[in-house]
Amino acid sequence: ATYSGKEKDMKRKKSFIRNMTAAAAALLAAVCIVCDSKYNIQLTEYRVESQKLPEELDGFRIVHLSDLHGAELGRDNERLIELTRRQEPDLIALTGDFAENGKELSAVESLLEGIEGLAPVYYVCGNHEWAGGCVEEIRALMERHGVRWLSNQYELLEKNGARLVVAGAEDPNGRADMTRPRELAERIRADYPEDFVLWLGHRNYWVQRYPELPVDLILSGHAHGGIVRLPFIGGLFNTNHGFGAEYENGLYFSGSYCMEVSRGLGNSVPVPRIFNRPELVTLVLERAE
Repeated sequence: ATYSGKEKDMKRKKSFIRNMTAAAAALLAAVCIVCDSKYNIQLTEYRVESQKLPEELDGFRIVHLSDLHGAELGRDNERLIELTRRQEPDLIALTGDFAENGKELSAVESLLEGIEGLAPVYYVCGNHEWAGGCVEEIRALMERHGVRWLSNQYELLEKNGARLVVAGAEDPNGRADMTRPRELAERIRADYPEDFVLWLGHRNYWVQRYPELPVDLILSGHAHGGIVRLPFIGGLFNTNHGFGAEYENGLYFSGSYCMEVSRGLGNSVPVPRIFNRPELVTLVLERAE
């Protein structure tokens, strides 16, 4: 077939329009994916059984929030607060990296104001609070809102006439005299050998580094779900800024305990979260017979 100059121009114009339309659609899809992965909170629920759990605490509900990094999910974090409230928690665990510097504390404060009074709240530091030099600021903020700050310490939480132990391991970025998890665990077991121990520790290395730690349930974050999550593969990046994430999301088991790793809520690296929505985790404890 032969074409006139006008017909060739029309073909080129149509081809250009098709290409631009496809590019615009791809760009829009990419923006939608990134926005969904940044702002659309995913609710995840796990059920964890233990023979050490008292019958009176069967059904005990823990909301686990991690790695906020100064993010706001809704104005003044109102969507995150409302979703936390809907879970009817008996305990709220905050496992570090909530702020990297003093400028991000307003997002943390709005969250604390919203969840204050819902349930006892416990906090452990992450690596970024120490690296950013805002530990004392965030500690003062937490304490103003009634949050229990655990730095290689433990407390007893009582409900319905029964109790469990809540422990918080300090992050390795903290002072050397604070970071002794084995000693803390051994001290707990010496004092309360038969009690259920809930262990909060920001980093997700427990199954690898401390597989025989004498606790029952560990909550951690740090990995951000591998930042980019691929179907059937999982997280793409690890916490050492390399490829291949480990222990980045979900439940893992060692010889003595279960570890749950949250994908977190915010971000601290230039790579955007992709197919990796902010995560609010609820763990329901059940008495095993």
